[in-house]
Amino acid sequence: MKKHHGSFSIILTMVKFLLMLWSITIVYAEDFTSKFTLSNTTPYVKEAVIMKLDLVQTDHSKVILFKFSPKKSDEYEFYRLDIKEEDAYHSAKVHYTYLIYPLRSGEISITFDLIEMVTTDEKIAYSFSGDRDNVRGLNKVDIPITLPALKLQARTLPKETEIVGDFTIQHTIKKDQADAFEPLALTITLKGTGYPPILENIIPRDKHYRLFSEKAILQLHRSSKGTKNSVTYPYAFSAKKSFDLPKVTIHAFNPKTQNSYLLTLPKKHFTITQSDPKRLLDKIDSPKALQISWSWLYSILSYLLVFAIGFLTAKLLKWNHFNWKKSSKNSSNNPLMETFTEEIKATNDPKVLLALLIATDARQYSDSIKRLEEGIYRKKRYDLKRIKREIVEKL
Repeated sequence: MKKHHGSFSIILTMVKFLLMLWSITIVYAEDFTSKFTLSNTTPYVKEAVIMKLDLVQTDHSKVILFKFSPKKSDEYEFYRLDIKEEDAYHSAKVHYTYLIYPLRSGEISITFDLIEMVTTDEKIAYSFSGDRDNVRGLNKVDIPITLPALKLQARTLPKETEIVGDFTIQHTIKKDQADAFEPLALTITLKGTGYPPILENIIPRDKHYRLFSEKAILQLHRSSKGTKNSVTYPYAFSAKKSFDLPKVTIHAFNPKTQNSYLLTLPKKHFTITQSDPKRLLDKIDSPKALQISWSWLYSILSYLLVFAIGFLTAKLLKWNHFNWKKSSKNSSNNPLMETFTEEIKATNDPKVLLALLIATDARQYSDSIKRLEEGIYRKKRYDLKRIKREIVEKL
């Protein structure tokens, strides 16, 4: 009998323990209610879905706070649009609004992180009792809450779809005529409501022109109606001969009407005028007719002369550093300065000017040297006359 009575006591204790756990679960469950609302459970991929969550406190004996967010996932994107809190005494009500975009087709589970933070009036009063330099933390109990996952059945987009939403396309061309290798600007703007239309290579590359592009300029406004977009793509071209920019077609799909449509840019012709080869800085792209040329000898002699002048100038500057510096400030008739100035003015070859500046004072003329090097070796545009004028003005 004693043995049987002992077994009964153990069973009774276990039942009490299980009842205690069940009661805790019920208390937590009765602290508040949660209600989800979805604008669409069968959206297309990248179609906007509005999700709302209402949390309403039901146990008014406590002070309850909430911390909520969907979990990050590669299957969807989410953005919080709004949060409204009703701070009624011991009767908290919180309303969340999120914008969600499914990123793949098929069943998608949206999961959440929710923390119920339970505290008391006394603890809240204590947390506010400190001054600015002695802020007291809120003493609370954090209770992780498991919310049921929401399911979306995302539908597949039609083939070749590149952007999703209701969009229009605009383009601007400042001019369609230019000299050889002169840049031509083109901007393309996509406007409308839908998933942000971020595309790569809207303009195809071609052997007849060089294409330059910059990062798209993106302007977004998210609301319960979706995302309102204005995306601008800056482009530039340069070419040796006249060319045609081919027709551009973008495949789009509107989930609201469930219709596919095309955004197009018409074919455009650009007229390129050949420049006089004598005016070109780099004559590789426009060579003269085959003939005997002694320009290489002239260049060598020019370089030798420039380096010789630079070497002598450096020596003279070193020997007469103090007097030269003083006279350069108080007199505009310094013979070395006049010689250097005349050399600058007389030089029409950028390579010769570059060598002269390097030999004279590479640190002082570092800005001009950099611009010349970028123009000569990296084919960047520059104004030789302006560079010479700036050097002379400094002198």
